[in-house]
Order: sequence, then structure tokens, then C-alpha cells
Amino acid sequence: MIRIYTQSEQGITRTVGLDEPVNRGAAIFWIDLLTPDAQELEFAEKLCGVEMPTKDEMREIEATSRLYCEDGARFMTTTLLSRVETDEPTIAEITFILKAEILITIRHTDSYSFRVFSHALLRMQETNRDLVFIGLLETLVDRQADVLERFGTVLDALSKKVFGTHHATRRNAKRDDDPDTDDLRDALEELGRVGDLITRQRDALVNLLRMITFAGNEESCMSAHESLYVPLRPVSRDVNSLAEYASFLSNKINFMLDAVLGLINIEQNDIVKVFTITSIVFLPPTLVASIFGMNYKYMPFLDTVWGFWLSLVLMVSSAVLPLVIFRLKRYI
Repeated sequence: MIRIYTQSEQGITRTVGLDEPVNRGAAIFWIDLLTPDAQELEFAEKLCGVEMPTKDEMREIEATSRLYCEDGARFMTTTLLSRVETDEPTIAEITFILKAEILITIRHTDSYSFRVFSHALLRMQETNRDLVFIGLLETLVDRQADVLERFGTVLDALSKKVFGTHHATRRNAKRDDDPDTDDLRDALEELGRVGDLITRQRDALVNLLRMITFAGNEESCMSAHESLYVPLRPVSRDVNSLAEYASFLSNKINFMLDAVLGLINIEQNDIVKVFTITSIVFLPPTLVASIFGMNYKYMPFLDTVWGFWLSLVLMVSSAVLPLVIFRLKRYI
């Protein structure tokens, strides 16, 4: 799909698709290509005089393949975390092309930020290529900030779940079907999922910062329309602050992962302790039963009436004595 934004005396207008005619008296300042087909790419290439990058070229990870100048245009590709609200978040590539008075954007995933900015743009009376480019970046950065805030909220909830007072309350009122270990496992899985998303987000912020730096470098392209260094400085500072906050969240996740693993080990050690105490308690009675179960001809108390009851008393006493000692030592 292709969307063409034009500026005329009547204001800003938008045409969707190639079938809808473009106002000939209006100046085109933004061409938005969303999963474009061959005809739409050809139209944009003829209109701007540049060759559009393919989807595979947009996925290249080399800096020279993402940030370069060609035919008097600046090509800038960045990655952003998309579909965070769904069960399958993805990394989306977005290419910005600055050529003369026109901004071209190429993307293969629908973006919430683009929809928000396009609606706000149509309410304006006048704009230009640079304002649209900066506005898009600001909207994208705001969206990434919202995503990080959401991750921070999730981590706070997990922290309360793991370290909260209600967890200690559950531990003091254990039941046979105690859910502590299951809760910790759920928290561990959620931490792993959020940690993976934050890692992707940090990578996206680094790529976005590189692109902003390239766009603001007036020497990056000799035929640049004008320097964007000063207008992009606030956006660059915002991205830097988000990157620092993402690093903080990443460190917090590592701490919580270590803490959850430690708590799981404690729960497992409690289970092992129960089996250890049980084996120790039943070891003396087993020894007594083994002694009185020997097949010797002459055994003490073998021919007595009370020999059997004596062995039972010895076995019970040898089992109770370790329990009393463990209780006094507060092992149980």
C-alpha cells in the first residue's frame, strides 16, 4: 500500500493507492510505503529518482548497508520492536529516505506510531519533509518509551510476587498443595520472556540512535537538504535516556533471575531436608529390627514373652529420639 501526502494552499491531503489521483498543484513531501508491491515501488522510484531497497536489503545488519548515501539521497534503516501487546512480538525494519523535499518511508509491518502520527498530520495546515521526519522519530521514541514503561510495570509486579510479604505469608501457612514452587516457576518464565523483549528493545534503541546520528550529520551526504543536527538533538537525548533505562531494566532482570533461582533452590533444599530427616528417623528402628531379625540359634529375649514388645519399644524410642533432637535444634 502506498500513501502519498501532499501540501497545498488548502492544507495537507493524503491519497491512498495509485488509483486515487494526486493533486497536481500540490507538493509531495511524504511517501509512505507499507508492504509495497512492484508497481508501487516502481512509481516511487520514478518519482524520486532513487532505487528503493528490497526487504532482504533492509534486514542487512552491516552499518554500511543500513546507513548510506546514493543518488543524492540519504538511506537510513532502523529496527523497532513491534506487536508488543501480542503473544508474538517481532522486530520490524523501517527505512527512511531523504531526497530533495520528499521523505520516503518503507516498512513491511504496520506500526501504531505511524497511524498515530498520520492522523495528527492530517489535522495540520502546513508542514515539510524535515518536520515530518522529526515528528515521526519523536512518535516512535514515545512509543518505545511506553513499551519500556510497560516492561517496568511488569517487572514491578513480578518483584512484588517474588519478594512481597504475601509470599512469606504463604510460606508460614503451607498446605499439602503449596503453590510456592509453581509461582516461582511462572515468575521465572515471565522474567525470561520480558528479558528477551528488553534485549530486543535495547538493540532497537541502539540502531535508532545510530540512524539519528547519521541523519544529523551534515557531512554524511554532500547533497543534503539541510543540517538536521540541531532539531534532532532532543530526540537523540531521549533515545539515550531510554537506552539507559533499558540497561537498568536488564540489570534488574538479571538480579531477579538470580533471586528466583535462589528461592527455587531453597524450596528444593527444603524438600531434600524432609527426605533426609525421614531417612535419619527411620534408620535406628531399621537397625533394631535388623538386629532382632538375625537368624542365630541363641538370641537374647528370643524365648521370652515380652521380647517382641521390647523390640517395638526400642524401635519407637529410637525413632522418637531423633525427632526430639531435631526439634530442639530447630531443624524442623
